[in-house]
Amino acid sequence: MTRTARATAKGDLTMSIAADIRAKFEMPEGIYLLNHSVGCLPRAARRALEDQWFGPWAEKGSDGWGEWIAAVDHFREMVARLIGAQPDDICPQTNLSGGLSKILCALPVREDRHKIVLCEEDFPTVGFVAAAAAHFGLETEFIPRGDAATDPDVWAKHLDGAHVAFITHTFSNRSARLPVAEITKLARERDVYSVVDAVQASGVIPYAVDDLGADFLLGTSVKFLCGGSGAGFLWATKDAAEKCSPVDTGWFSHENPFEFDIRNYRVAPGARRFWGGTPSIAPYVVAATGIETLLQSGVEAIHAHNQSLIDRLHEGLPDGALASERDRERRGNAVLIHVADAGEALEKMKSLSIRMDTREGCLRLSPHLYNTMEEMDLVLEALGPFLK
Repeated sequence: MTRTARATAKGDLTMSIAADIRAKFEMPEGIYLLNHSVGCLPRAARRALEDQWFGPWAEKGSDGWGEWIAAVDHFREMVARLIGAQPDDICPQTNLSGGLSKILCALPVREDRHKIVLCEEDFPTVGFVAAAAAHFGLETEFIPRGDAATDPDVWAKHLDGAHVAFITHTFSNRSARLPVAEITKLARERDVYSVVDAVQASGVIPYAVDDLGADFLLGTSVKFLCGGSGAGFLWATKDAAEKCSPVDTGWFSHENPFEFDIRNYRVAPGARRFWGGTPSIAPYVVAATGIETLLQSGVEAIHAHNQSLIDRLHEGLPDGALASERDRERRGNAVLIHVADAGEALEKMKSLSIRMDTREGCLRLSPHLYNTMEEMDLVLEALGPFLK
Protein backbone atom coordinates (compact mmCIF):
# COMPACT_ATOMS: atom_id res chain seq x y z
CA MET A 1 0.00 0.00 0.00
CA THR A 2 1.37 3.43 -0.91
CA ARG A 3 1.80 6.14 1.70
CA THR A 4 -1.01 8.15 0.12
CA ALA A 5 -3.32 5.15 0.23
CA ARG A 6 -2.38 4.53 3.86
CA ALA A 7 -3.10 8.17 4.64
CA THR A 8 -6.55 7.91 3.11
CA ALA A 9 -7.32 4.65 4.85
CA LYS A 10 -6.17 5.84 8.27
CA GLY A 11 -7.40 9.42 8.01
CA ASP A 12 -11.03 9.06 6.94
CA LEU A 13 -12.37 9.95 10.39
CA THR A 14 -10.22 13.01 10.84
CA MET A 15 -9.49 14.41 7.39
CA SER A 16 -13.06 15.66 7.03
CA ILE A 17 -12.27 18.32 9.64
CA ALA A 18 -9.28 19.56 7.67
CA ALA A 19 -11.07 19.38 4.32
CA ASP A 20 -13.98 21.46 5.58
CA ILE A 21 -11.92 24.05 7.39
CA ARG A 22 -8.83 24.74 5.24
CA ALA A 23 -10.77 27.22 3.14
CA LYS A 24 -11.66 29.18 6.27
CA PHE A 25 -8.04 30.10 7.01
CA GLU A 26 -5.37 32.32 5.51
CA MET A 27 -2.65 29.73 4.91
CA PRO A 28 0.84 30.16 3.41
CA GLU A 29 1.71 28.08 0.40
CA GLY A 30 2.95 24.59 1.16
CA ILE A 31 2.61 22.52 4.32
CA TYR A 32 2.26 24.71 7.39
CA LEU A 33 3.46 23.06 10.62
CA LEU A 34 4.50 26.07 12.71
CA ASN A 35 1.29 26.19 14.71
CA HIS A 36 3.20 25.96 18.01
CA SER A 37 4.71 29.33 17.07
CA VAL A 38 2.08 31.21 15.07
CA GLY A 39 -1.27 29.78 14.04
CA CYS A 40 -2.99 30.67 10.75
CA LEU A 41 -5.62 33.41 10.92
CA PRO A 42 -9.22 32.76 9.89
CA ARG A 43 -10.40 34.56 6.76
CA ALA A 44 -13.38 35.85 8.73
CA ALA A 45 -11.00 38.02 10.78
CA ARG A 46 -10.73 40.54 7.93
CA ARG A 47 -14.47 41.18 7.89
CA ALA A 48 -14.68 41.17 11.69
CA LEU A 49 -11.94 43.79 11.88
CA GLU A 50 -13.79 45.96 9.37
CA ASP A 51 -17.18 45.56 11.06
CA GLN A 52 -16.13 45.76 14.71
CA TRP A 53 -13.12 48.09 14.67
CA PHE A 54 -12.68 50.13 11.50
CA GLY A 55 -16.42 50.58 10.95
CA PRO A 56 -17.28 52.09 14.35
CA TRP A 57 -14.15 54.27 14.19
CA ALA A 58 -15.06 55.64 10.78
CA GLU A 59 -18.74 56.14 11.58
CA LYS A 60 -18.64 57.25 15.22
CA GLY A 61 -15.12 58.18 16.23
CA SER A 62 -14.94 58.40 20.02
CA ASP A 63 -18.55 57.27 20.28
CA GLY A 64 -17.46 53.84 19.09
CA TRP A 65 -16.40 52.75 22.57
CA GLY A 66 -19.65 50.86 23.06
CA GLU A 67 -18.96 48.62 20.07
CA TRP A 68 -15.30 48.25 20.93
CA ILE A 69 -15.98 47.15 24.51
CA ALA A 70 -18.62 44.75 23.20
CA ALA A 71 -15.97 43.26 20.89
CA VAL A 72 -13.58 42.71 23.78
CA ASP A 73 -16.40 41.23 25.85
CA HIS A 74 -17.03 38.81 22.99
CA PHE A 75 -13.38 37.78 23.19
CA ARG A 76 -13.80 37.14 26.92
CA GLU A 77 -16.89 35.05 26.20
CA MET A 78 -15.04 32.97 23.60
CA VAL A 79 -12.14 32.33 25.99
CA ALA A 80 -14.60 31.39 28.72
CA ARG A 81 -16.27 28.84 26.45
CA LEU A 82 -12.88 27.47 25.44
CA ILE A 83 -11.59 26.85 28.97
CA GLY A 84 -14.85 26.21 30.84
CA ALA A 85 -14.88 29.49 32.76
CA GLN A 86 -17.12 32.48 33.38
CA PRO A 87 -16.45 35.60 31.28
CA ASP A 88 -16.23 37.76 34.43
CA ASP A 89 -13.21 35.72 35.51
CA ILE A 90 -11.31 36.52 32.29
CA CYS A 91 -9.19 39.66 31.89
CA PRO A 92 -7.70 40.58 28.50
CA GLN A 93 -3.91 40.89 28.44
CA THR A 94 -1.42 41.79 25.74
CA ASN A 95 0.64 38.65 26.33
CA LEU A 96 1.64 36.09 28.96
CA SER A 97 4.64 38.10 30.12
CA GLY A 98 2.53 41.10 31.03
CA GLY A 99 -0.08 38.97 32.73
CA LEU A 100 2.49 37.17 34.86
CA SER A 101 4.15 40.45 35.83
CA LYS A 102 0.82 41.84 36.97
CA ILE A 103 0.08 38.77 39.06
CA LEU A 104 3.48 38.66 40.78
CA CYS A 105 3.32 42.36 41.65
CA ALA A 106 -0.27 42.18 42.87
CA LEU A 107 -0.17 39.20 45.23
CA PRO A 108 -0.23 39.88 48.96
CA VAL A 109 3.20 40.28 50.52
CA ARG A 110 4.09 37.44 52.89
CA GLU A 111 7.16 38.16 54.95
CA ASP A 112 8.08 34.48 55.21
CA ARG A 113 7.41 33.64 51.53
CA HIS A 114 9.73 34.91 48.79
CA LYS A 115 10.24 31.96 46.44
CA ILE A 116 8.88 31.56 42.91
CA VAL A 117 9.16 27.94 41.74
CA LEU A 118 9.44 27.38 37.99
CA CYS A 119 11.06 24.96 35.56
CA GLU A 120 14.18 25.31 33.44
CA GLU A 121 12.06 24.12 30.51
CA ASP A 122 9.48 26.91 30.81
CA PHE A 123 9.41 29.41 27.98
CA PRO A 124 12.31 31.85 28.65
CA THR A 125 10.06 34.88 29.12
CA VAL A 126 8.87 33.30 32.37
CA GLY A 127 12.38 33.35 33.81
CA PHE A 128 12.87 36.94 32.73
CA VAL A 129 9.67 38.07 34.45
CA ALA A 130 10.55 36.11 37.58
CA ALA A 131 14.02 37.67 37.65
CA ALA A 132 12.51 41.16 37.44
CA ALA A 133 10.30 40.30 40.42
CA ALA A 134 13.45 40.52 42.53
CA HIS A 135 12.59 44.24 42.74
CA PHE A 136 9.66 43.14 44.89
CA GLY A 137 11.77 40.88 47.10
CA LEU A 138 11.02 37.64 45.25
CA GLU A 139 13.59 35.03 44.31
CA THR A 140 13.59 32.25 41.74
CA GLU A 141 14.07 28.52 42.27
CA PHE A 142 14.29 26.27 39.21
CA ILE A 143 13.22 22.66 38.88
CA PRO A 144 15.85 21.12 36.57
CA ARG A 145 14.96 20.07 33.05
CA GLY A 146 14.11 16.45 32.34
CA ASP A 147 11.92 13.94 34.14
CA ALA A 148 12.09 15.91 37.40
CA ALA A 149 9.70 18.51 36.01
CA THR A 150 6.91 15.98 35.54
CA ASP A 151 7.39 14.32 38.94
CA PRO A 152 4.98 15.57 41.65
CA ASP A 153 7.36 14.38 44.37
CA VAL A 154 10.04 16.73 43.05
CA TRP A 155 7.54 19.57 42.99
CA ALA A 156 6.52 18.81 46.57
CA LYS A 157 10.08 19.38 47.79
CA HIS A 158 10.48 22.64 45.91
CA LEU A 159 7.08 23.98 46.98
CA ASP A 160 7.83 23.88 50.68
CA GLY A 161 7.98 27.52 51.83
CA ALA A 162 7.26 28.89 48.33
CA HIS A 163 5.16 31.94 47.53
CA VAL A 164 4.21 31.13 43.91
CA ALA A 165 4.37 28.06 41.69
CA PHE A 166 4.50 28.62 37.94
CA ILE A 167 3.33 25.49 36.12
CA THR A 168 3.59 25.05 32.36
CA HIS A 169 0.77 22.82 31.15
CA THR A 170 2.72 21.63 28.10
CA PHE A 171 6.39 22.27 27.40
CA SER A 172 7.12 23.72 23.96
CA ASN A 173 10.57 22.16 23.58
CA ARG A 174 9.71 18.49 24.16
CA SER A 175 5.93 18.50 24.00
CA ALA A 176 5.50 16.93 27.42
CA ARG A 177 2.46 17.64 29.58
CA LEU A 178 2.78 18.21 33.31
CA PRO A 179 0.40 16.67 35.89
CA VAL A 180 -1.06 20.11 36.56
CA ALA A 181 -3.90 19.10 38.88
CA GLU A 182 -1.52 17.08 41.06
CA ILE A 183 0.92 19.97 41.31
CA THR A 184 -1.74 22.58 42.11
CA LYS A 185 -3.09 20.27 44.82
CA LEU A 186 0.38 20.16 46.36
CA ALA A 187 0.53 23.95 46.12
CA ARG A 188 -2.83 24.41 47.88
CA GLU A 189 -1.76 22.08 50.67
CA ARG A 190 1.29 24.30 51.21
CA ASP A 191 -0.55 27.63 50.85
CA VAL A 192 1.32 28.40 47.62
CA TYR A 193 -0.30 30.45 44.86
CA SER A 194 -0.36 28.62 41.52
CA VAL A 195 -0.16 30.10 38.01
CA VAL A 196 -0.63 27.87 34.96
CA ASP A 197 0.79 28.61 31.52
CA ALA A 198 -1.73 27.13 29.06
CA VAL A 199 -0.22 28.59 25.88
CA GLN A 200 0.77 25.27 24.27
CA ALA A 201 -2.45 23.55 25.34
CA SER A 202 -5.25 25.99 24.59
CA GLY A 203 -7.23 24.99 21.52
CA VAL A 204 -5.59 21.59 21.03
CA ILE A 205 -5.71 19.83 24.42
CA PRO A 206 -9.09 19.81 26.16
CA TYR A 207 -9.06 21.16 29.71
CA ALA A 208 -11.34 23.00 32.10
CA VAL A 209 -9.90 25.51 34.52
CA ASP A 210 -11.84 24.15 37.47
CA ASP A 211 -10.30 20.71 36.93
CA LEU A 212 -6.78 22.15 36.90
CA GLY A 213 -7.22 23.62 40.36
CA ALA A 214 -5.03 26.68 39.84
CA ASP A 215 -5.40 30.19 41.22
CA PHE A 216 -4.49 31.79 37.89
CA LEU A 217 -4.18 30.69 34.27
CA LEU A 218 -2.52 32.57 31.41
CA GLY A 219 -2.85 32.09 27.67
CA THR A 220 -2.36 33.78 24.32
CA SER A 221 -4.11 33.65 20.96
CA VAL A 222 -1.05 33.77 18.74
CA LYS A 223 -0.37 30.03 18.60
CA PHE A 224 -2.90 27.19 18.38
CA LEU A 225 -5.83 29.56 18.96
CA CYS A 226 -5.19 31.08 15.51
CA GLY A 227 -5.92 34.58 16.75
CA GLY A 228 -2.80 36.62 16.07
CA SER A 229 -0.53 38.49 18.46
CA GLY A 230 -1.52 40.98 21.13
CA ALA A 231 -4.53 39.14 22.54
CA GLY A 232 -3.67 37.20 25.66
CA PHE A 233 -5.85 36.39 28.63
CA LEU A 234 -5.62 36.06 32.38
CA TRP A 235 -8.08 33.86 34.28
CA ALA A 236 -8.30 34.08 38.07
CA THR A 237 -10.48 32.51 40.71
CA LYS A 238 -12.65 35.08 42.41
CA ASP A 239 -10.91 34.40 45.72
CA ALA A 240 -7.40 34.83 44.30
CA ALA A 241 -8.33 37.97 42.37
CA GLU A 242 -9.88 39.67 45.41
CA LYS A 243 -6.65 39.16 47.35
CA CYS A 244 -4.65 41.02 44.72
CA SER A 245 -3.83 44.72 44.46
CA PRO A 246 -2.36 45.28 40.97
CA VAL A 247 0.40 47.87 40.66
CA ASP A 248 0.11 48.08 36.87
CA THR A 249 -3.36 49.62 36.88
CA GLY A 250 -5.34 52.21 34.95
CA TRP A 251 -8.80 53.44 34.12
CA PHE A 252 -9.96 50.06 32.78
CA SER A 253 -9.08 48.54 36.15
CA HIS A 254 -11.70 50.85 37.67
CA GLU A 255 -15.10 49.49 38.65
CA ASN A 256 -16.63 52.01 36.21
CA PRO A 257 -13.99 53.12 33.66
CA PHE A 258 -16.13 55.95 32.31
CA GLU A 259 -16.84 57.61 35.65
CA PHE A 260 -13.79 59.90 35.32
CA ASP A 261 -13.53 60.94 38.98
CA ILE A 262 -9.79 61.23 39.66
CA ARG A 263 -10.32 61.20 43.44
CA ASN A 264 -12.44 58.04 43.49
CA TYR A 265 -10.57 54.93 42.41
CA ARG A 266 -12.65 51.83 43.07
CA VAL A 267 -10.90 48.70 41.87
CA ALA A 268 -12.92 46.50 39.54
CA PRO A 269 -14.22 43.28 41.03
CA GLY A 270 -12.53 40.00 40.14
CA ALA A 271 -10.11 39.51 37.28
CA ARG A 272 -10.85 42.78 35.49
CA ARG A 273 -8.73 44.64 38.05
CA PHE A 274 -5.71 43.32 36.11
CA TRP A 275 -6.66 45.14 32.90
CA GLY A 276 -4.84 48.50 33.19
CA GLY A 277 -5.00 51.51 30.88
CA THR A 278 -6.57 52.09 27.48
CA PRO A 279 -6.85 48.69 25.80
CA SER A 280 -6.08 47.78 22.22
CA ILE A 281 -9.23 46.59 20.49
CA ALA A 282 -8.18 45.16 17.15
CA PRO A 283 -6.20 42.17 18.50
CA TYR A 284 -9.22 40.95 20.46
CA VAL A 285 -11.52 41.25 17.45
CA VAL A 286 -9.16 39.03 15.46
CA ALA A 287 -8.57 36.62 18.33
CA ALA A 288 -12.26 36.14 19.06
CA THR A 289 -12.75 35.14 15.43
CA GLY A 290 -9.96 32.57 15.73
CA ILE A 291 -11.38 30.97 18.86
CA GLU A 292 -14.92 31.04 17.46
CA THR A 293 -13.72 29.23 14.33
CA LEU A 294 -12.02 26.53 16.41
CA LEU A 295 -15.07 26.07 18.59
CA GLN A 296 -17.15 25.32 15.51
CA SER A 297 -15.18 22.06 15.32
CA GLY A 298 -14.68 21.65 19.06
CA VAL A 299 -11.46 21.15 20.97
CA GLU A 300 -12.16 17.44 21.54
CA ALA A 301 -12.47 16.85 17.78
CA ILE A 302 -9.42 18.99 17.03
CA HIS A 303 -7.41 17.09 19.63
CA ALA A 304 -8.42 13.74 18.14
CA HIS A 305 -7.58 14.92 14.63
CA ASN A 306 -4.19 16.39 15.55
CA GLN A 307 -3.16 13.42 17.64
CA SER A 308 -3.97 11.08 14.75
CA LEU A 309 -1.62 13.10 12.58
CA ILE A 310 1.04 12.93 15.28
CA ASP A 311 0.53 9.16 15.53
CA ARG A 312 1.21 8.92 11.81
CA LEU A 313 4.46 10.84 12.18
CA HIS A 314 5.53 8.65 15.10
CA GLU A 315 4.79 5.49 13.14
CA GLY A 316 6.83 6.68 10.18
CA LEU A 317 9.95 7.60 12.13
CA PRO A 318 12.81 5.13 12.61
CA ASP A 319 13.79 4.01 16.09
CA GLY A 320 15.57 6.72 18.03
CA ALA A 321 14.41 9.57 15.80
CA LEU A 322 11.65 10.83 18.07
CA ALA A 323 12.90 13.45 20.56
CA SER A 324 9.55 14.45 22.08
CA GLU A 325 7.03 12.66 24.29
CA ARG A 326 5.55 9.53 22.68
CA ASP A 327 2.75 8.64 25.10
CA ARG A 328 -0.53 10.08 23.74
CA GLU A 329 -1.82 10.78 27.27
CA ARG A 330 1.31 12.67 28.26
CA ARG A 331 2.25 14.53 25.10
CA GLY A 332 1.30 17.89 23.69
CA ASN A 333 0.67 18.92 20.11
CA ALA A 334 4.23 19.15 18.79
CA VAL A 335 6.75 16.63 17.48
CA LEU A 336 10.52 16.98 17.79
CA ILE A 337 12.71 14.87 15.54
CA HIS A 338 16.41 14.00 15.76
CA VAL A 339 18.13 14.58 12.42
CA ALA A 340 21.73 14.38 11.31
CA ASP A 341 21.99 18.13 10.66
CA ALA A 342 19.05 20.23 11.84
CA GLY A 343 20.16 23.37 10.04
CA GLU A 344 20.63 21.63 6.70
CA ALA A 345 17.38 19.71 7.12
CA LEU A 346 15.45 22.89 7.92
CA GLU A 347 16.78 24.64 4.82
CA LYS A 348 15.71 21.66 2.70
CA MET A 349 12.23 21.75 4.24
CA LYS A 350 11.97 25.47 3.48
CA SER A 351 12.93 24.81 -0.14
CA LEU A 352 10.03 22.34 -0.31
CA SER A 353 7.63 24.85 1.33
CA ILE A 354 7.33 22.64 4.42
CA ARG A 355 7.26 25.05 7.33
CA MET A 356 8.75 24.00 10.66
CA ASP A 357 11.55 25.19 12.95
CA THR A 358 14.35 23.85 15.15
CA ARG A 359 14.84 23.54 18.88
CA GLU A 360 17.76 22.00 20.77
CA GLY A 361 19.26 20.42 17.65
CA CYS A 362 15.97 18.89 16.51
CA LEU A 363 13.33 19.72 13.94
CA ARG A 364 10.09 20.84 15.57
CA LEU A 365 6.67 20.74 13.92
CA SER A 366 3.04 20.77 14.97
CA PRO A 367 -0.08 19.91 12.95
CA HIS A 368 -3.45 21.55 13.41
CA LEU A 369 -7.03 21.04 12.32
CA TYR A 370 -6.31 22.27 8.78
CA ASN A 371 -3.50 19.74 8.19
CA THR A 372 -4.05 16.32 6.62
CA MET A 373 -2.69 12.79 6.86
CA GLU A 374 -1.37 13.07 3.31
CA GLU A 375 0.73 16.05 4.37
CA MET A 376 2.25 13.99 7.18
CA ASP A 377 3.29 11.35 4.66
CA LEU A 378 4.85 13.99 2.42
CA VAL A 379 6.79 15.34 5.41
CA LEU A 380 8.10 11.87 6.26
CA GLU A 381 9.24 11.36 2.68
CA ALA A 382 11.04 14.71 2.66
CA LEU A 383 12.73 13.98 5.98
CA GLY A 384 13.93 10.53 4.94
CA PRO A 385 17.48 11.49 3.91
CA PHE A 386 18.08 13.36 7.19
CA LEU A 387 16.79 10.82 9.70
CA LYS A 388 19.40 9.23 11.93
